Amino acid sequence: MNAPPVVRYLEAHSALNGRLLAYGLLPPAAAVICLILGVATGQSLLFDGLGVLIALTLVSVGLLYRSWPTGVRIAESGISIGAVRSAGAARRRPTVNHQSWGLYTCPWPAVLSVRIVTDRDELRQIKNSPQYYTLTNRWTNKLGMRRCNIGVLASPFMRSALVVEVNPFRVTASEVRPARFFTNYKDGHLSHLVQPQLSPTWVVPTRHPEALRAALRATPTTVVS
Repeated sequence: MNAPPVVRYLEAHSALNGRLLAYGLLPPAAAVICLILGVATGQSLLFDGLGVLIALTLVSVGLLYRSWPTGVRIAESGISIGAVRSAGAARRRPTVNHQSWGLYTCPWPAVLSVRIVTDRDELRQIKNSPQYYTLTNRWTNKLGMRRCNIGVLASPFMRSALVVEVNPFRVTASEVRPARFFTNYKDGHLSHLVQPQLSPTWVVPTRHPEALRAALRATPTTVVS
């Protein structure tokens, strides 16, 4: 039986900063309050606002759910991202919407470079650049998006991130399934599939960039920029 990897750093739920938690939890709380007040007072305006809050709740809770398991693990054998605290994550078959519920591991010999990004402009570029298109930080796909980058676990309100260049042919990754999105003929089609595409660049949020940097520097096989 193989011995478990020696873990140098573990950050589970690394996407869950205060802003994302507030974004995910406040709309449903407000919807419940609006419903109670509407029933108690009979004010129709409150029920009109309830519809907006329910729509916002679907988006906010959905994004919170997608990012919930995201984490990073630094071991002597390599880097793992995704649901690093789940024993069954590697066997899951999530869709592209929920790739954070899987597990993705790259051994050190296949890690080409690693760096930690805290600059706001670069983080904004990661969010908006086609190179990093993912569905962990947006509710639906962008017009014309046909592939989702697997290993890009960027989250809403991400303030710092670990960016890893990997050899995608040597990583171990959960099997990710495509998902269908309806565009209602905005792109000439009623719907289309968004296919998974294993990315040579991995992105994972971190709430403790300095602690993560120190752990990476303590790993003799990596060079942190």
